[in-house]
Amino acid sequence: MDFIDPVLDRPQSIDCDQLDPDALYRLANHDIVFHADGETDLRDLRWPWADAIYARHIKMRISDMHDDAFMPMVTRFYPGYQETILGTEGMIVSKQLAVPFDSAYDRAVIWLLQCQAEGDRLLRLDIEIDWGEPLEQRLVDGLLVAQREPGAARGLYEQRNAESTRVFGNPQARPQSSDLSDPQRAQLTYYVLVNGMVEVPLLLTVSDVGEQVAWNGFLALRDSELAFEQSVSEWTTKVKTGRLWTPDPRFNRAVQKGRLA
Repeated sequence: MDFIDPVLDRPQSIDCDQLDPDALYRLANHDIVFHADGETDLRDLRWPWADAIYARHIKMRISDMHDDAFMPMVTRFYPGYQETILGTEGMIVSKQLAVPFDSAYDRAVIWLLQCQAEGDRLLRLDIEIDWGEPLEQRLVDGLLVAQREPGAARGLYEQRNAESTRVFGNPQARPQSSDLSDPQRAQLTYYVLVNGMVEVPLLLTVSDVGEQVAWNGFLALRDSELAFEQSVSEWTTKVKTGRLWTPDPRFNRAVQKGRLA
């Protein structure tokens, strides 16, 4: 079966049971590159300018209060983001994974869950993060801060400079539970009450310097639904202009510089 669809103004949709379980799909902007698997979980978040991997694997398991896992049904591929539709009896969830484009802070990844349920349903989100290296981790105001070789705490908010920093979490809520006992991994659990339609955002920002930069980026994108919509609009404009764009940030920058020269 040929999955290639040359039409750019509509998503490429593939049933999840027809996807190669080992295939990965690249998403990138001018700053970061990462892959998504068939269930729209993140793999190998890389910042090419720093030549470093900032997250090896971030997996999201969605279930309800009876621990019934949601079954993936369809995965859709758009410019700038990927979406998997999951379902269980009486409830549908759209899991979208996006890379911001021309946003307030592009060294970031946005997850947006659009949940629709019949009546009141309690949704459970289990987040498993593999950083790919040992990091110092702590929860600050409900957000996970992970750093490589952080320095001494400074200032009113006791923030730290470090070789690299990651800030992850929900801008609107704290996790119900967390496990940071393994310096290379983190496990977070969120509960969401769904009545009708509910949107649940999650956000990851990265920085190669101090904690303050990653925090500022997170705060700039804290209205994740708006940031997602603006990024989709920018990606749509990029496609309509017909300008060359590849998933390789270095190549894109070289082409742009050559055009200006």
